[in-house]
Amino acid sequence: MKMFLDSGAFSIWKEFDKSGRVLEGEALWSYVDAYAKYIKSNIKLIDVYVNVDIPFRPDITLEVQKYMEKKHKLRPIPVFHPGEPINYLKNYVNKYDYIGMGGIGAGNISKQAWMTGTGERAFEIICDTPKKTPKVKVHGFAMTSPALMMRYPFFSVDSSSWMQFGKYGLLIVPKKKGKNFVYNESPHIVVVSQRKKARKDADHFNNLPKIQQNHILEYVKMKGYKFGKSDLEIVPHDRTKCEIPISDTEVSENEIIIEKGVTNYGPWRDELNMMFYLDLAKHLPKWPWSWKPKDKFSSFRLEGDN
Repeated sequence: MKMFLDSGAFSIWKEFDKSGRVLEGEALWSYVDAYAKYIKSNIKLIDVYVNVDIPFRPDITLEVQKYMEKKHKLRPIPVFHPGEPINYLKNYVNKYDYIGMGGIGAGNISKQAWMTGTGERAFEIICDTPKKTPKVKVHGFAMTSPALMMRYPFFSVDSSSWMQFGKYGLLIVPKKKGKNFVYNESPHIVVVSQRKKARKDADHFNNLPKIQQNHILEYVKMKGYKFGKSDLEIVPHDRTKCEIPISDTEVSENEIIIEKGVTNYGPWRDELNMMFYLDLAKHLPKWPWSWKPKDKFSSFRLEGDN
């Protein structure tokens, strides 16, 4: 198995952005050289590698792209970000067979804003073919929203959200229509952690209608996992918080696991959430598939459009 190698530029950009600076000058080129050296040293293990892109600075991103190609004889995936002049995208589509699209992560852009502000016009250009199939492969960064994956013919996508869901006690569950679980609609994001604070969430399993609870239990069992059961330890009341307590005891944050399951074991939540995306991928059309623009966005133009 070979790797899809990201440059790490987005993480660096976030750190620099906090101080209002841009990764440039000697720091930028030193990083690019080190990245290129790593690629060359591990090229047998790497299938695809991404440019060191600077969000919202397409001029610098393009300069790095040309530097990687000329100085290091490497051809990374170029990356286009929302808000950048559309001519950069047109250039990448015409010169490369695999490009990247920056998405929701950069600039805290909402899914709907990305779709109306970038996605529709960008894929008009990418899918400007007789059958409306994409001219090039497109990788979507931070684009694992089912709505985005079903709307646009990405060749590949990534994000860390599936890991974050599990970390915070959340489970991704497909909706159910009749007797079948479906993947052409946005899934349920359910809080299943039995921690004290989590139980108060409106989307917590305990607070859902019985029919929805049964669907979730059915899905978990169908995938070969146990739901799990926990209690919270009852401890003497902490009188430093309240001198006149209502009772002598209180519910603590200490979880007592009665039965191991997705409610109280994070790795199983991660596995199940990953399975959702694997199943979703199976329900997507085979790439390359035809894309149909939405009429209400047909007149929308980005900077650089003629």
